[in-house]
Amino acid sequence: MESSAATLRSAAANWWVYLLAGLGLFGLGIWVLSSPGAAFLGLTIYFAALILFNGVANVLFSLSNRTRLRGWGWLLALGLAEVLFGLYLLVQPVVAAGTLAFFIGFWLLLRGGSTVANAFTLRRLGYRNWGWSLALGLLGIILAFMVLANPIIGVVGVTTWLAVALLVLGVAAFVLGLRLRRAA
Repeated sequence: MESSAATLRSAAANWWVYLLAGLGLFGLGIWVLSSPGAAFLGLTIYFAALILFNGVANVLFSLSNRTRLRGWGWLLALGLAEVLFGLYLLVQPVVAAGTLAFFIGFWLLLRGGSTVANAFTLRRLGYRNWGWSLALGLLGIILAFMVLANPIIGVVGVTTWLAVALLVLGVAAFVLGLRLRRAA
């Protein structure tokens, strides 16, 4: 059996993979910052494909379990609806872009409402700092209404945070590659 140092050296031999991945992620982050519209369109196509894939999975699962699941027809109907919706969004990416912004807005609204409800639960349980949860939940609701009233806010927010995440992850992968190179 190899020693842990020998195993590390062996595994670190391909340090350059992380270095390249880091450069690629960082470059993608720069592209997202410089082309937010195209990046958002790419995200909408990705989400449309996910909806389509999930629909196909639900159809297959429901059909393969029709003898074992009560109510399998509802899952089949949901899957078929997702397939149709996913195909529609792939064919109409502009509609998908608008849909994604509203989806984000409604999701923020639900999360904000849930956070407000949780704050009152914390208060009832005697937690002293429940007010922070209340304030953050209300802020989430305000931001949700801003996104729903002006979906471009959601588009800018999504692309900005995507770019930041790609830049951070790119730097992290690059640094890991450099550290592995030293270990190789």
